[in-house]
Amino acid sequence: MVKRSKLLLALDAHKGRDYDAEKQKKMVKSARKRKTDKQPVIEDKEEKELEKTDEVEEEDSEENDEKEVEEEQEVEEEEKEEEEEEEEEEEEEEEEEEEDIPLSDLSDDEREDVVPHQRLTINNSAAITASIKRISFITSQTPFSEHNSLVSQEPIDVTDPNDDLNRELAFYKVCQAATLAARGILKKEGIPFTRPGDYFAEMVKTDEHMGKIKKKLYDEAASKKAAAEARRQRDLKKFGKQVQVAKLQQRQKEKRETLEKINALKKKRKADSSAPTDDAGDLFDVAIDDDGDKGESRKRSRSGGDSAPSSKRQKKDQKFGFGGKKRFSKSGDAVSSGDMRSYSVKKMKAGGKGGAKRPGKSKRAAAKGRA
Repeated sequence: MVKRSKLLLALDAHKGRDYDAEKQKKMVKSARKRKTDKQPVIEDKEEKELEKTDEVEEEDSEENDEKEVEEEQEVEEEEKEEEEEEEEEEEEEEEEEEEDIPLSDLSDDEREDVVPHQRLTINNSAAITASIKRISFITSQTPFSEHNSLVSQEPIDVTDPNDDLNRELAFYKVCQAATLAARGILKKEGIPFTRPGDYFAEMVKTDEHMGKIKKKLYDEAASKKAAAEARRQRDLKKFGKQVQVAKLQQRQKEKRETLEKINALKKKRKADSSAPTDDAGDLFDVAIDDDGDKGESRKRSRSGGDSAPSSKRQKKDQKFGFGGKKRFSKSGDAVSSGDMRSYSVKKMKAGGKGGAKRPGKSKRAAAKGRA
């Protein structure tokens, strides 16, 4: 018989369920089925009724089982929730009790009654050595190359443990002695431990991958350089604009000051009655006129002054003209049409009688050769 949990047994006892009676009913049912097999068609109605009752009982039992299982699950879930709540409450209480307060947060009066928290440590060396022996695979027969563990025989003598330099120097000496001893042991066992001279280690990453990394680094450097150059140009542009604005402001200021001085001088001249009249000569205006005359005299001196133009200039003027209209310069007008000075009646009549004929081509060539 399958063992049932205490919770199920308690529920069955509470409901008054009897497993022995159910077992007896099943046995009676099986006996009746055996009798029906031997004596067919006997009391069919009774058997049907019995079967119906059995089926009803089985369905009731199945429903009871399902309900019991559901009730058990609900009870178990409630118990788990209660246990979890109790555990959480206990943990919170423990945390509240174990909460440490730093001494810096306490005043001088409160520090007198404080019990400092000290962590208790247990150095159970016997248990530690026993566990090491239990899990260790190193024996006297195990070769050194399998475990590579060695205890140095070099003594450690550090007078002041707070002296970092001497302490690290002592550790270095111990490690050096252990390394030398390990080299000797490996040589005895014939285990190679140095890299050969012709050894070439394979690269972890391929050349293509390293090329991509190099290109990426180059692009990053180029972008940084371009950004810095663009920033420098922007700064220079801003500085240039500032200089330009300052220069324009300075010019406007000088112009304004000059105009103010001129106006002030003119007002003084007009206000001063003892000064000579404007027709006699305004000194300031005369100075300005003199400056204008000096500029004109410079231009004249460059162009030659009042003297006659050079022959080259005259030829250029004769050939190309000097200002005025250039087109239709050879076309006739009323004056040129009425000019009869070059007209001769004798020449016109002589042309009608026939003049000297033009020589032939050979004669002209011969005459040209003689010349």
